[in-house]
Amino acid sequence: MRTDLGRLISPKSVVIVGGRWADQVADGCEEFGFQGPVYRVHPKRAAAGQEGYWPSLKALPTVPDCAFLGINRDATIEAVQELRELGGGGAICLASGFSERPGFDGTAYNSRLLEAAGGLPLLGPNCFGLVNFFDRVSLFPEPVVARSVQRGVCVIAQSGTVACDVLFANRHLPIGYAFSIGNQSSVTAIDLGYAALNDPRVTAIGMYLESVGDPAALRDFACAARDKKVPIVVIKAGRSDVARSVTLSHTGAMGGSETYFGAFLKRIGVGRSETLAEFVESLKLLHVHGPFSGNRLAISGGSGGDMAIASDLLQGLDVQLPRVRAETRGELTGILGSHVSVDNPFDFQTDIWHDETKLCRMFSAVQDGDADLYGFFVDHPNSESEAHIEGYKIPVRAFIAATRATGAKGFIASTLSESTPAAIAEFAIESGVAPMQGMLETFRAFEIASQIGSSWANFQPPRLARPVFATAVRNVSEFDAKKMLSSAGLKTPKSAQVIAKAAPGAAEVIGYPVVMKILSEDIQHKTEVKGVSLSIYTLDKAKIEASRLRNISDYILVEEMIVDGVAEFMIGFNVDPEFGPIVLVGAGGVLAEIIEDSVVLLPPFSRDDVLKALKSLRSFRLLSGYRQRPIGDVDALISAVMSVAELAQDSKTGIVELEINPIIVRAQGLGAVAVDSLIRKRWEL
Repeated sequence: MRTDLGRLISPKSVVIVGGRWADQVADGCEEFGFQGPVYRVHPKRAAAGQEGYWPSLKALPTVPDCAFLGINRDATIEAVQELRELGGGGAICLASGFSERPGFDGTAYNSRLLEAAGGLPLLGPNCFGLVNFFDRVSLFPEPVVARSVQRGVCVIAQSGTVACDVLFANRHLPIGYAFSIGNQSSVTAIDLGYAALNDPRVTAIGMYLESVGDPAALRDFACAARDKKVPIVVIKAGRSDVARSVTLSHTGAMGGSETYFGAFLKRIGVGRSETLAEFVESLKLLHVHGPFSGNRLAISGGSGGDMAIASDLLQGLDVQLPRVRAETRGELTGILGSHVSVDNPFDFQTDIWHDETKLCRMFSAVQDGDADLYGFFVDHPNSESEAHIEGYKIPVRAFIAATRATGAKGFIASTLSESTPAAIAEFAIESGVAPMQGMLETFRAFEIASQIGSSWANFQPPRLARPVFATAVRNVSEFDAKKMLSSAGLKTPKSAQVIAKAAPGAAEVIGYPVVMKILSEDIQHKTEVKGVSLSIYTLDKAKIEASRLRNISDYILVEEMIVDGVAEFMIGFNVDPEFGPIVLVGAGGVLAEIIEDSVVLLPPFSRDDVLKALKSLRSFRLLSGYRQRPIGDVDALISAVMSVAELAQDSKTGIVELEINPIIVRAQGLGAVAVDSLIRKRWEL
């Protein structure tokens, strides 16, 4: 981890090396009004006598804090070595052709670059550079509008284009730092994140990541950010490419690294956005209000149409809309009249649109303390005329005045992102109200901010022990697998492992009905080869099925058949090379792959964590007396998940993959039974 980045990111003097790209950087630096010396190095221009140019870095009158190197990769390596020898503070490397080209000569060039740098911090290579709005520094080859920022967010992007997207967006986000980091050969996103944490002007950190090389480093950074109360939001590329190398069980197939990454971010209290619009709006909301202690939202607007759309968009989000309390309803009726229906979302109509006093009373009544965030949706006309906009400022002023009076956290938002004038946004931020843009983006931003708050309040970062994999793994027979499950405290059916001709006798001993299955370490999904016989109620049927299964396998597993189940679930884990043990719980049986209803948990976790995860499943309704079914034994299912988690964390077992599918949950008080299981272990030589 690098912490000595002050001269790189907040330089007092800079040198810009190169031609066309460097010219654009120099123009931006001048427009920003950078106060320190700006040196230009260009041998040909210096030789031609052009004013302000120096022939080399060594010829400069002082050692620069930061250098922008807009030159080719060979020249970059030479310049980096010179800067190191001179005692420079850091360099931004625009050139490409390094580690992003591992199939060519890029790896060798990257090694040469790092050798030349020694301890000199490098941003990039293959990056655009940085913009520091706090200190009026722009070392960035694209035009950025200069503005003064006293407090703001830090944006760190692996992609230069994404950095531009955020900088160019007309979304009124107060940005303090923007970094394009490229290959991260020297200075990483985490390094810059720590540097931002050490700057009290930074209110939130947003990161666009294309890869996460070290989850443990991200976890530790997130812990440090929580300690300093600086929220983090991440947007990560590659979400659609969730396919990993195919694993044998459903647990591996349905999990995927992206699913694990999402669960990991929740555990470490980091928000995850799906789009750049959500990313920007989340940072804006966090900049103004920080994370939220709850997810209760109350919204108002002067349009029934907007409020109806809002209600629809909130479906499926982890956001609560508290009902309006009776006292509040009565107070609002007194202000607006009985013809206005009071609800949440609240369409207050437009009768008092131009009455600022009544509007303020109304908004103050709405902000009754039952919600964590209060919002007012209003779209402004696309007009340069102050007179046209003035009528829309009245309710905005009233809403902001109400938040000041009540102390409530609030936002004003436009339904469409384009409909918030800069003057309104600036007024809102100065008043401690978030100027949000886009209805869905606003709701997702609140969902993300409240999830961060919830994670911070119940903080328990995962261990992420790096597993040591054996060179080979083996499948465990189902009989042996169930013995391991029983030893771990899970309930399994009465069973016997026998040769085929002894199977009918075993069925008589166990008692009907029974199930017969082939036993083979090579055939894990037995139904695919017709290796399972269910609902065997008689000796004659047992003889017929044993004879049939004998053609597939010499050994048969005979088990009692669980016939009083309320619902079927699946529990499993595998040991991921990045995240360590990952536990997955979801709908089981034939539903496992059809409805894709599952949730990932990272150990360690509590029984309450498991219950919350189970309640997030659509299939959990089956345990709640759905359509006159008995209530399922939820406690037994939770205990089973906890037992699997203990196995997942015990490296001595040698288990690298486990799946119970299904575990049959019986009626309340009767337990849950693991009726089918798959285990893979390290091969012990």
